[in-house]
Amino acid sequence: MEYKALWSSLHARFSGWKSAPPAFAPAPPIGFDLASERLNLAQLSRSGTNSSWRAAASLPYPTTRAELLEDPQRFRDFVQGALHSHGFRGRRVVSVLPPGDLQVISIDYSTPNGQDDTGVLLRTLKERFKNGLDDSVVDIIPIRRPAESNLRSAVVAVAPRDRVLAHLALLQAAGLEPLAIDIGPAALARVARAVVVDQPRANLLLLNFGTRRSYMTLLWGRRLMFDRQADFGEQSLADTLARNLDLAPERALALLRRHGLHNQGDEVGSTITELLQPDLQQLAHEVNRVLIYFASQTHGGSVDSIYISGSIARHPGAAACIGHLLAMPVHVLDPWQIAGNQRSPKVETPAGMAVAAGLALREPVRHARN
Repeated sequence: MEYKALWSSLHARFSGWKSAPPAFAPAPPIGFDLASERLNLAQLSRSGTNSSWRAAASLPYPTTRAELLEDPQRFRDFVQGALHSHGFRGRRVVSVLPPGDLQVISIDYSTPNGQDDTGVLLRTLKERFKNGLDDSVVDIIPIRRPAESNLRSAVVAVAPRDRVLAHLALLQAAGLEPLAIDIGPAALARVARAVVVDQPRANLLLLNFGTRRSYMTLLWGRRLMFDRQADFGEQSLADTLARNLDLAPERALALLRRHGLHNQGDEVGSTITELLQPDLQQLAHEVNRVLIYFASQTHGGSVDSIYISGSIARHPGAAACIGHLLAMPVHVLDPWQIAGNQRSPKVETPAGMAVAAGLALREPVRHARN
């Protein structure tokens, strides 16, 4: 089963909003990521089987994200200015909900012989969400399991219906045409598959670092096998640094972003890394648990590489530091490395652009016309 979009479950509600077929091929969708501190945008240009990045931008918000989203006119001006000044074509977007509006969880369930897989999953979801799901939009991504196992898993994305509708209305009020609302793990997996073309069956672990939570996504070949949240993020490291150095949290965060996680060559960075060892060891512990889980599920299989993205991945030396902790190859997930591109967009570090790029790579769901 392919990844579904949250938008698909609302298609019937908006089916009356059809417009006349375009006289020419529409522009590829724009990946639209309302990240914590920046609006990240990416769009491909396709010619036959070849692709290149037409446009990309990573723009800081003129105020806090919450304040910007509460002012529709200011949000529209900000978005339209970004699209116009950075060469984007069209207004069709694939987006993700802002952090906090979407809950992504992994669910394990068993299917005794003869029982319907979908029915068992729905009963499991009803038991998990005691308050019911009648007012929610639910998206389900099946996770690969060994064929002989009766145990099943799925990544489930749940969002309040009113928040999904509000997000769609916000995008439309900003002059955009939302094609789909996707989820982060699906977008990152799409980028990883496009980047690692020399090993199409490679087993990969993706670490997407957020402000206070991070997400570990495991790819078994070309299929999603695991997605789990960890209580670890950039602000967690900054808080630890602030306590150790008796600094205000914002100053500690600025220090961390400037010097990063260096094991050598930068005295301040080395000191920061030493002070953050307990937090980094906890991350290593969580990752090792995932690696052990993978080996147990694949009868001794191993992860070939680890790719990182998001907040911490932007810090100088982060990939090398984490790789040293894990004694494994660790790389920044760089969407500009996707095969076939003739140039790399000149935007901020690619570590924060992986979700936007993955959204841009998503093929629109095509619905049959009445």
